[in-house]
Amino acid sequence: MNKFYPEKIFVEEEVEEFSMTKQIVERCKDVPVETVKSAKDLIASLREKRFPLSDGKKNLLLCRNRGRFLEPCPGTKKDYLCCGYVILNTGTGCPLDCSYCVLQAYLNNPFITLFVNRQEMMDELLSGPILGRGKVTRIGTGEYMDSLALEHLTRFIPFILPFLRERPELILELKTKTTHVESLIDLDHGDSFVISWSLNAEKIRKEEEKGAAPVKDRIKTASLLIEKGYRVSFHFDPVIYYPGWEQGYQETIALLKENIPPEKIRWISIGSLRYMPGLKNIAQKRFSDTGIYSQEFIPGLDGKMRYLQGQRTEMYQKMCSWLKAYSADILIYYCMESKTVWERTLGFSPASNKGLKSILDRSF
Repeated sequence: MNKFYPEKIFVEEEVEEFSMTKQIVERCKDVPVETVKSAKDLIASLREKRFPLSDGKKNLLLCRNRGRFLEPCPGTKKDYLCCGYVILNTGTGCPLDCSYCVLQAYLNNPFITLFVNRQEMMDELLSGPILGRGKVTRIGTGEYMDSLALEHLTRFIPFILPFLRERPELILELKTKTTHVESLIDLDHGDSFVISWSLNAEKIRKEEEKGAAPVKDRIKTASLLIEKGYRVSFHFDPVIYYPGWEQGYQETIALLKENIPPEKIRWISIGSLRYMPGLKNIAQKRFSDTGIYSQEFIPGLDGKMRYLQGQRTEMYQKMCSWLKAYSADILIYYCMESKTVWERTLGFSPASNKGLKSILDRSF
């Protein structure tokens, strides 16, 4: 699949001389660069002009992160279990363009943005509460962007590896819909990463995941990394209903069976389509052909729109039966689901968020 290169780069004035800024600009030699006084003011001016998100995705903003780099996963606290991983915030926005992407409604910045104050990030990592506890801590960079879609520009993986190698209790999960694993192939990684792919039915990939790699290519790339000694996992999230959905998802699971030894999979998560109410209008304007919002949804306990619990339960039961036929030993968990749904489909439920976190931590 093609790698992303911006049409234009905006650089916040105070980070012009940062090493990461210079490296990214050098890797985009033919891309025009404009220096701006303030990233905050630039973004505010775009909001006033109602600058389209689709146009923003063609541009790259390099700036300082003035907030926290580390934060807890923003899982709801309203009766839906969360896996408890920690977000490492290296930037926001994504060159992929999925019709269901929550970032369309969540972010107020249309640009793909990278935080180049890496030394401040490292200072926070070294002084933060995740260190020195002697416990497994799962960190992820895939909450606000695809973890690998910009790796050819950022070279983040070789940068962070020495830090991780010295701290085996920290595990960095890299979530992606791409096949951009060049920086991983010959890396002496020391088992510091879990590489995770979001999977869906190929029909959903074609119609709703613009710019993402075909499902078969993602799975083939996972197989390649397994040969290099990496741990892998997969996320069926969101599972999306459409007429004939069963065949589409069974075909994806069949591809897993053909290519991935089940004992090499750390976990598989499942979650159904859910969204903040404001996302529907935004997505339907940007993706006029999408049909995924035409099903019956109700507000969940967290305020997000969800399929009816009965429909979710039926879909999960089928997904779990297909995955358990692939391997009875695969660790399956749900992303943001109630204890009731866990018990009806898997026969048990973690007692709390900490209980789910412990299940995943024990897989290491």
